[in-house]
Amino acid sequence: MINRRKTKSQIKCFASLERKLLVNEAMVHIKNGNYHKAMCLYDKALDLEPTDNNALIARSKCHLLLGEPQKALQDAENALRHKIKNASIANAMYYKAEALYHLSDFEMSLVYYYRGMKIRPEYGQFRLGVQKAKDAIQNILRKN
Repeated sequence: MINRRKTKSQIKCFASLERKLLVNEAMVHIKNGNYHKAMCLYDKALDLEPTDNNALIARSKCHLLLGEPQKALQDAENALRHKIKNASIANAMYYKAEALYHLSDFEMSLVYYYRGMKIRPEYGQFRLGVQKAKDAIQNILRKN
């Protein structure tokens, strides 16, 4: 009985380690511009642990870089469903706002930029996001 418990805990430990290695390797591929390869690694990591928020947030970024904002939005929303730390919430909020912006839902992107700015006011990316969403809304209003 004790051997089984050790074996199960060892398997969980190895799976967790493998997932972390996959996510780290994917980050290197993103930095090098290999987005498709990074996407495959994030998919494998999420197969091992579907609620891994770091992988979900990073895959959301990857989807945005590949021009797939709907998929990016879905990953960001999945990450926000789980209880996560403030820094991760801010990142998930940012990628949700970015995805909404790229889907031309400027009002909702503005809402999420503001929510993220409230959580992490020191992140300059939220201020820039607020400004670009406001500019997009004003441009639409000027055209009409």
